[in-house]
Amino acid sequence: MQIRRLGPGDEDVVRMLATRPPHFELLEDERTIFLVAFEDGEPIGFVLAHHLPRRHDPSAKLLVYEVDVAEARRRRNVGKALLAELARAKERGIRRGWVLTDDDNEAGMALYRSAGGRDPREVIEWEFDYEEI
Repeated sequence: MQIRRLGPGDEDVVRMLATRPPHFELLEDERTIFLVAFEDGEPIGFVLAHHLPRRHDPSAKLLVYEVDVAEARRRRNVGKALLAELARAKERGIRRGWVLTDDDNEAGMALYRSAGGRDPREVIEWEFDYEEI
């Protein structure tokens, strides 16, 4: 499995992953991190995250907005590998990531837990300490 960040010129990959008409401007946005896992040249999963600068803190956060893995490839650590690759965000000064999910999203909760996320329980928000991953 190979994981790479999408950018300009990857419109065909976005089309292959899309379940609705895609928006290609994400490929141009440096603050958008769109990682795709490939197996034998075919996309098998992705994570979409957004670099969020903060008003009173020089260290931004990373919002993990969407994670999806092809049904035939689930439970094979593809999602976990994609989330681990996001830890490279620390190279941009991002020390923490977070994701919102529903309490009944058992697959998502298991994925975030296995990737080192912590559930603070005030809200369903998982935090990742990229310094520890």
